[in-house]
Amino acid sequence: TSLVLIFPLNQITGEQLGGFGEGIGHCSQLTSLKLSFSHNRLTGEQLGGFGEGIGHCSQLTSLRLLSSSSQLTGEQLGGFGEGIGHCSQLTSLVLIFPLNQITGEQLGG
Repeated sequence: TSLVLIFPLNQITGEQLGGFGEGIGHCSQLTSLKLSFSHNRLTGEQLGGFGEGIGHCSQLTSLRLLSSSSQLTGEQLGGFGEGIGHCSQLTSLVLIFPLNQITGEQLGG
């Protein structure tokens, strides 16, 4: 199954931002996920939880994430990549991050 979500021109804030990714993580049959966050402001202490949630998609084989001209900030931003690393079936990963401002205390996590 496939899911495509496009979020242009938004301001997404709050500590529950990671809950969005956790919700996606409950989609046990999800094999393809395409997310677009263009021209957004994404902030929150739990931004890394977004990737952790996606990491629970055990059947995910293809992930495409576009974030262009966005501002991403969060204390746990490094957890995003770590979470995606748990997708053991992933065979195609495309990350496109042009023209962003990315800051976080644990960006390298």
